[in-house]
Amino acid sequence: MRLSEILSVIEGSDRIRIIEGKRGNREPQFDPGVKILYSGYASMVAYHSDTDAYLERDPEVRRVVASQEIRHKEFKERGLLPPYEPEITRMYEFKDLTIFLYYDIYIFGKEEKET
Repeated sequence: MRLSEILSVIEGSDRIRIIEGKRGNREPQFDPGVKILYSGYASMVAYHSDTDAYLERDPEVRRVVASQEIRHKEFKERGLLPPYEPEITRMYEFKDLTIFLYYDIYIFGKEEKET
């Protein structure tokens, strides 16, 4: 399946991260083997300044993962891992935790062979 096909079925109001590389066993922002190319609303990917190169290439998708990010509200004070986008208002907030949901879309890199 191609990136354009995935983007055509995901709701524009859903948050996505387009990630180049192979999914490891870490969160993408802490995995040195991948590169996050875009993070934001699905409907805004075409308007992001850095997306032209891989949107034109329309790479094959390796994997789509519905992921959730759960963080403590006081992550700085407690020395915990920060959220990927700390400036964005969280989707769900509880007494001491916040939750954010993403579709992580892993694509093949330019040099990698697509199957």
